[in-house]
Amino acid sequence: MDPNLFWTFGYGLLGGLLFSFYVWFRGYQERRRLTIELERLRNHLNAHIELSYEGTNKRKGELERLQHENENLRVTVKAWQQKPDRRELRQLHVYDHAARQLMQNAPGFAPHWENALQRAEGVIGDEDRGLLAFARRLVLPTRKVGPPEAP
Repeated sequence: MDPNLFWTFGYGLLGGLLFSFYVWFRGYQERRRLTIELERLRNHLNAHIELSYEGTNKRKGELERLQHENENLRVTVKAWQQKPDRRELRQLHVYDHAARQLMQNAPGFAPHWENALQRAEGVIGDEDRGLLAFARRLVLPTRKVGPPEAP
């Protein structure tokens, strides 16, 4: 056996072992760095998901509350529109207006009553639109029902 061959083989083996240790050490450091980075990203993602979940739950709760409130308001408005006292009060207002006009033109009852009733329907229909209708809905009409007062 040649001693020169032994030292050449030993240096080559030592160089190969050092190179493989260097590669292994760099891989270990990189894997450790990536593991730390992955853990940091997982924590960030978990925090983000938690915040998004809380926000979504708040929005869902608010949406359900608003839908419930909307339904209650819709039912209240429907009930308010269907109250018989409002319809009867409007009809009474029409008849009162017609009767007042009839008292002014009393010679013939039936034709005048029909004409007065139609005119009163038109007047009340006009009053049902616009600012007068809004004001009348806020404050119930206080017109006196009955014969007109003498001048």
